[in-house]
Amino acid sequence: MPSIRYLLVIGLALIGVSLASLAYFSLRAWQTISVTPRRSPVPQPTSVLPTPTPDPNRPFSILLLGYGGGVHEGGKLTDSIMLVRVDPHAQKTTLISIPRDLWVPLPLETGTTTWTKINAAYPYGLDDRQFPRKPVEFTGPAGGGMLAKYIMTQVTGIPVDYFVAVDFAGFQKVIDNLGGITVNVDKTFDDPFYPLDTGTTDSCGKTPEEIAALTATMSGQKLEEQFPCRYEVLHFVKGLQTMDGATALKFARSRHSPTDGGDFNRARRQRLVLEAVKDKVVNINFISQIIPTIQTLSYHIQTDLDLASLEKLLSRFSEFSQYQVTQIALTDQNILVDAKTPEGQFILDPRAGRGEWQEIKEAITNPALLTPTPTATPSARMK
Repeated sequence: MPSIRYLLVIGLALIGVSLASLAYFSLRAWQTISVTPRRSPVPQPTSVLPTPTPDPNRPFSILLLGYGGGVHEGGKLTDSIMLVRVDPHAQKTTLISIPRDLWVPLPLETGTTTWTKINAAYPYGLDDRQFPRKPVEFTGPAGGGMLAKYIMTQVTGIPVDYFVAVDFAGFQKVIDNLGGITVNVDKTFDDPFYPLDTGTTDSCGKTPEEIAALTATMSGQKLEEQFPCRYEVLHFVKGLQTMDGATALKFARSRHSPTDGGDFNRARRQRLVLEAVKDKVVNINFISQIIPTIQTLSYHIQTDLDLASLEKLLSRFSEFSQYQVTQIALTDQNILVDAKTPEGQFILDPRAGRGEWQEIKEAITNPALLTPTPTATPSARMK
């Protein structure tokens, strides 16, 4: 009969092999979604100075980007833009929602900038063919995230350490892999015009002549309402609601409600979803879900987080999840104003003036400077 010592050695060896396999498959899975930023060449120092020991409790931030992907209109334009700043010293997490219509200057060519909506930073950074003269750090597979990080720092004054970009399909898979989430819906609302995946091509029984006549006399939401077969009606009830991935996506994307529509209310709901995801991760054995989750997300997510950084964050996740959470939303009811481009495109500018970010930076540092965000009235940008 094998001795206890012999069995113990075998057992430890099997555990070691299992851990090594776990690390190997984790690395292989993470390599499918992790991208390495390109760097501008820098002169080598003539003398080597001692490197200070990094503060393990220094604040860090992660930029979360959500985009349609697949057949969704807009491709990789980021519908959802949220900066998460974690401050271990203060034991505080701040969620900062940035509206997609904020008008910003992007360095799409060395030495000059191009003004556009902030939601274009990610796809423009990925597009080296259309923008071949970008600074090198905004090129390659990580170029989209790096450009989005750059402009986010310019607007908020917060250095961005990492980015995570996920498409709608990936968002659904994350929620479903968690077994669904429980969202505290803060108000009852209906959305009669939530877009179906069929897009804008279904004629809804109308002839080409009828469509041409409608297009000639209507635009925006009024035109959309003439094609009800392209949409479904959503109904959410106030209170705790259990949602699968598809339902959570609809809740987070809805923007045509007469009582809770528009981009700012949508951003508020996205923060509720993020809170629900955090709560679910805390309450289950998430470690066992990491590998299958990563494997299902290989075509739906991109990040510049390397595996070592991910492991460090995961090792302290239970600690971070206990921090006080503060939510900040930049809106046209506090620090932004509605504006138009010369071509008539609806945009948002800082209240202090186009490209003047200092007031925004001060408000993020001291949220008391922001007035309460409204919870109704869709803005004119929906049209």
